[in-house]
Amino acid sequence: MKPALSMPAAAPPHAPPVWRRVQHWAVVVLAAVLPIGKFPAEATLVIGLLAWLAGMVVGRRRPTVFKNPLTWLLAAWFLVAACSMHNSSDLHASFRGLWKLLKYFSLYLLVLDTVDSPAALRRVLVGMATGLLVVVGDGCWQAVFGQDLIYRRALAYTFVTVSRVTATFDHPDNLAIYLVSVAPIMLALGLRGERRWRRPLLALVGVTAIVLALSRTRVGLLGLLGALLMLSCWLRHWVPAALAGARAVLQLFITPAAVRAWAATQPTLLHWLTEPERLMYWQAALNMIQAHPVIGVGVNTFVKAYPAFRTAGDHFDTIGPYAHNQYLQLTAELGLVGLAVFLLVLARVFAALQRQLASRQHRPFEAAVSAGIGSGFVGYLITGGLESSFYYLRGSLTFWLLVGLLMAVEGWSSHAAAPKPQ
Repeated sequence: MKPALSMPAAAPPHAPPVWRRVQHWAVVVLAAVLPIGKFPAEATLVIGLLAWLAGMVVGRRRPTVFKNPLTWLLAAWFLVAACSMHNSSDLHASFRGLWKLLKYFSLYLLVLDTVDSPAALRRVLVGMATGLLVVVGDGCWQAVFGQDLIYRRALAYTFVTVSRVTATFDHPDNLAIYLVSVAPIMLALGLRGERRWRRPLLALVGVTAIVLALSRTRVGLLGLLGALLMLSCWLRHWVPAALAGARAVLQLFITPAAVRAWAATQPTLLHWLTEPERLMYWQAALNMIQAHPVIGVGVNTFVKAYPAFRTAGDHFDTIGPYAHNQYLQLTAELGLVGLAVFLLVLARVFAALQRQLASRQHRPFEAAVSAGIGSGFVGYLITGGLESSFYYLRGSLTFWLLVGLLMAVEGWSSHAAAPKPQ
């Protein structure tokens, strides 16, 4: 008998170039350090971008900039921002605003190019879980000992006696924005991810809900409830809805007497939600929109322009506050044209999310992760109704990280699902 022909051994896969490996790990580390501080987040972003550019130059990789569906919308966004400088009261501030946009858009493009497979996505999710664990642990330490472990920052106080946890952030609301955006992702993984990690992730989400409650933020409560209800719907699972209900009940028991007494003096629920100083900020924003409806008062100049558009009785006569509403602030700075571009970006992101959720039977892991990221994204958008989440550095980085992950999953999952040529 003739000896059977043996198949040649498969060639081992080539290791990715060093620049590609640096780029991948920079995004993973960025996901971990983003909630820890501004400097580590920006430093890691710079490293990732340099590695990405080096890979395109040295490795002669074709850039993905012109292959993603948001590129032209981001270009339109930047163009509107540049045109808005015609009405700017502070050109230096507006140039800083353009630089910020380039930084945020670069993060999106970096994530989109880096997260090119389920393995890459898993590594980034591990980074996000690590960052959440650090922040939640720091928040627990601060609640017990009166100051956080990393920065030695004391608890924030309202009504003199009501303590509020801030953890690694400078304000309880900024902490809440991050927790609301990331906790639903970990919950989705705890319910539908690898079995060995389910209990640790569910425990992490439970402690996160407690830390969020100790931050005593209305925006955090509303954002988390909205995110969990959407996650329950998208996963078709009862646990997120039950957690939302438990979180609402917990809020009733932990609300201090001083806060209850203050809330009783407010004439309406709207006044309770807005303190009601936010109504004053929103009116100033509306005055800006009325004065410059097309392209706004100028990118990154809301705070500078505020004194000129404040209402009677407003004491901010030198420098103004943020709008405490990211949609009004964006429209005030970039006009209705800028708002339209922003809404188109949201529409395209949700279209991608809907396609990923519809593919749950074929790619259950990607669909579950997309449901978690999408729910966190919804929570983020809800917080933007009462806070200028989009105008806070780590808040903006969180937004573009979520957008980048959603669009990246759409890119490689749709490519994998495409029929092979015969």
